[in-house]
Amino acid sequence: MKKKTTQTIKGVAILIMIMHHFIVIPFSELPYVVTLFGYACKICVAIYAVLSGYGYFFAKQKTVRYGLKKIWGLLQIYWLSLFTLFIPAAILGGWELSPWQLVVQLFGLLPNLNWFAWYVFFYCFCMLVMPLLCRLDVFRFKPVVNLFLMLFVPNIFVLALSTMPNFMQDLYTCFLYFPCFLIGYWMAENRVLEWSSKVRLLHNPIMCVLGVFAIFAARILVRSVGVFLLDVFYAPALICILVNLSETFDCKLISASLNCLGKYSTGIWFFHAVFFSTYVCEWFQPILRFVSWPPLMFVWLVVLSLGGAFIYQKVLDGLRALPQLVKRSL
Repeated sequence: MKKKTTQTIKGVAILIMIMHHFIVIPFSELPYVVTLFGYACKICVAIYAVLSGYGYFFAKQKTVRYGLKKIWGLLQIYWLSLFTLFIPAAILGGWELSPWQLVVQLFGLLPNLNWFAWYVFFYCFCMLVMPLLCRLDVFRFKPVVNLFLMLFVPNIFVLALSTMPNFMQDLYTCFLYFPCFLIGYWMAENRVLEWSSKVRLLHNPIMCVLGVFAIFAARILVRSVGVFLLDVFYAPALICILVNLSETFDCKLISASLNCLGKYSTGIWFFHAVFFSTYVCEWFQPILRFVSWPPLMFVWLVVLSLGGAFIYQKVLDGLRALPQLVKRSL
């Protein structure tokens, strides 16, 4: 998958994520059908997990050092907003910062101030577990056997952790979504996207759009079977459709917009929480409520989130460049 295509898929995924939160944590009363669609939009998490696993396959050295480097890259974006927005707003709102609470917030553990930051600890989990699995060559079997292991072994841990106390909830969540990460790895290893490009139906934009509707309809009807998340099938299918759709339907305005959203998707993920999370939402919701009509409010939410992500990225770029500037001035 080309970098541009990956950014396009991330752009779609972040729009789905914002739509999910906008609908399930509503700013106004919405029709029941819209609410159902909003809950189905949680597929965005699985899309990101699949993309993370897909990208991990192409890492030249699947080591703990590489994993820590990737984790640090994510934490920098998260911590910048955490220490400049979420923690200050919480302290001003009466929240008490303790050493343990600091650890919880640093790694997005539950419960956290940024309601949508839990993917941080899941990503850390994946980046630290995968080097071990790769070193042990766990997935050395035929593709079908590897697929079976990736889909079902993590769910054994999910079943076991479901009976554990609440403090194990974070680990439960990690194993719950780990199959989505692994299926992305499997897709890259077995060139599934390349194979999907040979399916003639996926070269028809109308069929692709119908396929997207079918996936969301299926997720509304059946989200999971017991603890087994069917997103492990829905998300890869949706990615295959979106990849082919992006390559067959070329609209420069849409493509450029999605690429821009994809480029800043991580920052948007963290920043759009300011309109929903406790304490900090009191600062930002009045800005969002300048617009009252829900469809236009959603667009306004996307624009504000992109703007915030852009500003924070520029600040982060400046902080990264600061040591070099100081070194040159000495």
